[in-house]
Amino acid sequence: MEYYIAKTFQGLEEVLSEELKGLGAQKIQILKRAVSFECDTLTLYKANMSLRTALHILYPIAVEKVRNADELYKIVRAINWQRWFKLEQTYAVKAIVNNNESFNTPLYAALKTKDAIADQFRQITGERPNVDKENPDVIVHVHIFGIQCTISIDSSGPSLHRRGYRSGGHAAPLNEILAAGMVLMSGWDRESTLVDFMCGSGTIVTEAALIAANKAPNLRRKMFGFHYWKNFNKELFDQARNELMEAEREWDHWIIGSDIDARAINEARQNIVNAGVDDMVRVSVSDFRDRPVPQAPGMIIVNPPYGERLRPADLEALYKGIGDTLKQKYTGYTAWVLTANPEATKKVGLRPTQRVILYNGSLECRFLKYELYEGSVEKGEKR
Repeated sequence: MEYYIAKTFQGLEEVLSEELKGLGAQKIQILKRAVSFECDTLTLYKANMSLRTALHILYPIAVEKVRNADELYKIVRAINWQRWFKLEQTYAVKAIVNNNESFNTPLYAALKTKDAIADQFRQITGERPNVDKENPDVIVHVHIFGIQCTISIDSSGPSLHRRGYRSGGHAAPLNEILAAGMVLMSGWDRESTLVDFMCGSGTIVTEAALIAANKAPNLRRKMFGFHYWKNFNKELFDQARNELMEAEREWDHWIIGSDIDARAINEARQNIVNAGVDDMVRVSVSDFRDRPVPQAPGMIIVNPPYGERLRPADLEALYKGIGDTLKQKYTGYTAWVLTANPEATKKVGLRPTQRVILYNGSLECRFLKYELYEGSVEKGEKR
């Protein structure tokens, strides 16, 4: 068993913890925007392919006290980097620094780390490995908080939100990690109908389909960070992939998405095909007020505009329309709405039964749950 740290968005730590439990990870501990755990190599490979709410899975290789740049250089220089990668491979360093006055910027910590790694290689081999900031083989992470410094290597490589199905072009796509976290957090039973009537390029419905069929979201990715480690075990990796494929299940229901923007729906259709879930998801061009409502019970998960491109009056009318539609047409459903605009949300006219703080990029949002039972109109209006 080895110790790892899976990074995620703030608010999704509990969801990620449950995912890790399902994989069989041990000694799970919730941190801020991260979850630590222990597992064997087979589970590490599975985690990178199957975790839906993890951004990166880091392997800490040194935890030391660092008071200044010289101490950081010495600690990094003392690590046996040739144990992890070869001279001909490229690398990059990412740094986060908090509450340490010796480092004016994270870039300074990253530069000292890069120099220490390069100098060690040059001392032993006579040459320095190349740095590639765009597409490195190996990514080294430096996290300094106060005088506590953790140096890790990234087992994931590119962020795990890059599933590979997005065709691009949509102006403001929802991050795949956040979308999956919303679906998992909603309590959807994976049997009743799921609807997103403002689906945009289809991230929520695509992630929901992957969840319903138990398809690992990064099963199709060809390379992860651990592929470049010297101790990479191809046979174990193939075993992990095969076991994840065997765990997939048939799913004979429909997930439904719609949007008023025809270009977004065209992109959603392509994303759904790319993800291999086109036999599970139906999307169409329609105004949410007009679209047919599948028989209850069901789940609605929607990410309406926050106001960046709409005037305040238009935004309030939109949210009032959402509330009216929910109350009049979706009795027997449970609805979840992600929003960063509390004033517009008041126009929904229903009191949420649950509020969760999530972040969409840098925007602090509320993920609001509405129970749409008989009489919810009157109760919502009285409150």
